[in-house]
Amino acid sequence: MASPTLHAQGVTLEETTDTLAIHHLAHQTWQPTYKDILAPDQIQYMLDMFYTPASLQQQMEEGQTFLLVKNQGEPAAFASYSLLYPEEKVYKLNKLYIHPGQQGKGFGKLLLQEIVRRIQPLGATALDLNVHRQNPALQFYLKHGFHIHQTLDIPLGPYTLNDHILRLPLTV
Repeated sequence: MASPTLHAQGVTLEETTDTLAIHHLAHQTWQPTYKDILAPDQIQYMLDMFYTPASLQQQMEEGQTFLLVKNQGEPAAFASYSLLYPEEKVYKLNKLYIHPGQQGKGFGKLLLQEIVRRIQPLGATALDLNVHRQNPALQFYLKHGFHIHQTLDIPLGPYTLNDHILRLPLTV
């Protein structure tokens, strides 16, 4: 469902099952996003693990909801979220990526607001996410009300993810 204001500007936000659009956006965003943080082989490993159309389809079947922002009809940004801890009603922001040529246009904020708008009526108490400790996006999340909840080193295949777990408390 697109915001009328954004729609008038040629921007739409919709729930999607378009695995190819997400796959292509991920491949356009990951290298510029992580080139100074992760080795090229780790970037490729993670793209192969999480962003093939088949993997994305499986993530959707396992409960992740994907949102896609289009600018002038072209995919510009995406996010996904799911229920992480049902008893505590904590949700997880699994992904949020903006095409490098589309950054600075408010699409990250738009996606965050839409996810919160969708999960609050479900009784969500918090929204968690993992972010690499050296990812410049950390500042974006802190600016939008997240705080560092935990710091973990998470094994992933032959690699280790050096992450902060961020949490955005939500009032019900």
